[in-house]
Amino acid sequence: MFALVDCNSFFASCERLFRPDLIGKPVVVLSNNDGVVVARSKEAKQLGIAMGEPFFRIKQLAQQKRLFVFSSNFTLYSDLSRRVMHTLENFCPVVEIYSIDEAFLDLSGMAINDLNEFGHSIAATVYRWTGIPVSVGIAATKTLAKVANEITKNAGMAVYCLQDDAERIKALQKFDIGDVWGIGRRLVVSFRRLGLRSAYELSLVDPMWIRKNYSIVQEKTVRELCGETCFEVDVPQSRKSIQVSRSFGETISRFDELEEATVAFAIRAAENARADGTVASAVYVHVNTNRFKKNKEDYYSNGIAISFVKPTSNTMEIIAAVRNGLKRIFVPRMQYKKATVILLNLIDMKLADSQKFLFDKNESYSQERRETENRLMNSLDEINRKFGRRTVFFGVEGIHQPAWRAHRNMISPCYTTDINDLPVAK
Repeated sequence: MFALVDCNSFFASCERLFRPDLIGKPVVVLSNNDGVVVARSKEAKQLGIAMGEPFFRIKQLAQQKRLFVFSSNFTLYSDLSRRVMHTLENFCPVVEIYSIDEAFLDLSGMAINDLNEFGHSIAATVYRWTGIPVSVGIAATKTLAKVANEITKNAGMAVYCLQDDAERIKALQKFDIGDVWGIGRRLVVSFRRLGLRSAYELSLVDPMWIRKNYSIVQEKTVRELCGETCFEVDVPQSRKSIQVSRSFGETISRFDELEEATVAFAIRAAENARADGTVASAVYVHVNTNRFKKNKEDYYSNGIAISFVKPTSNTMEIIAAVRNGLKRIFVPRMQYKKATVILLNLIDMKLADSQKFLFDKNESYSQERRETENRLMNSLDEINRKFGRRTVFFGVEGIHQPAWRAHRNMISPCYTTDINDLPVAK
C-alpha cells in the first residue's frame, strides 16, 4: 500500500499560517517578478481565477480587498515544506519527497490495522505540528494513491482509501482520464480518439497493446490502475548538480551589475551544496538577453564551465570562478535579462577530503587551508541561518537593493527563518 500526502493549496496555506485573518478568504501567490498566478486558495478558485492569470487582470480585485495577493516567498515555503516532510518521516521509514508539497509513503510491511484511521492520524499530526492542512490518499499503487488523493480534495475530505477492488472500480469510473497521473495533454487527445473517457476505461485496455502503441511508461500506468505495483517509492539520491537561476526585475547592461547578480546566485548554490554535504567539481555560468524581443538579432546567450583543481563548496573559490567565467562571456551594451549558475559533478564532501588530486601540489598546506576555510564557511552559514540571510555577506554581492532583483512588492515576512521577521504579539 502507498499513501500520497499533498499539502492543500500549499503556498496559500503558508501565507495564512501567520495571518489567521486570511482563513476563508481568497488568496493567490504570484510568480517571480509578480507576473502571473502560481497558487490559489479554494476561495480564489471559486472567484474564477485561473492558474497563470496575469496579475494586472486581477489587480482591481486586490485593490478592492476582495482578493489577497502575495509575492512568492520561497524561503518561507521551503522551510515549512521541510517541517512537513520531517513530520511524515515519523509515520513511515520510506518517504519519497515528490515535490515541495507532496510526498509518497511506502506502507509495505507496516502493521496498520485501520488505514483510514492511520491517514487521519497523519493529517491531524501534520496540521498540529506545522499548521499546514493536508489531504491523504491511500491505495495499492502510487497511481491509485494519486486518484484517491484527488478524490479527497474534490470531496472536501482529509482522507480517502481505495482498499478493495469494488472501491477501485467505482472511483475510476468517475475519474476523468485527463486527471490520471502521468497522462499529458497529447495522450489525452489520443486516448479520447480511441473512445476512452474515464480512468476505468483505460484500465481495461490490454497493457501490452498500450506498450506497443505508446510506451512502457503508459503500460505501467495501466497496470497500476488495475492495482499492480509498477512504480516503487523512489528515495532520492544525492543531487549531481545544483542550479540557481533567476530572471531579473529589470534588464541590465553594466558588467558590475551582472557580476553582482551571478555572484549572488553562486553564493546561494554554495550554501545549498554545503547543506547537502557535497562539493562541486566545476561551476557553469550562463547569461542571456530577453528571448521574447521582436528583434531576434539582439538576442545573446552564452555560458562557460570552469573546473576546480579540487572539488569545493567554498563560496570564495566558487565566486572567483564565476567572476572569471563571466568576464569571458560578457558582451558590452547587451540588455541582459537572466543569469544561471550551476554547480556540476557534485560528490560527497567526506569522499573528496579523503582523495588526493593530481594538480594539488602542496597537499598538506592545501588540506590545512581547506579545513580553515570550511570552518569559516560553516560559521557563516550558521550565523545567517540563526539571524537571517545576509546578516553576514560578501561585499561583491552589493550593499543596496539592486535593480536586477526580482520584483516582489507583496512578499510576506520570513517568519520561520529570520529573527527580524518573528511575529510580535500585541
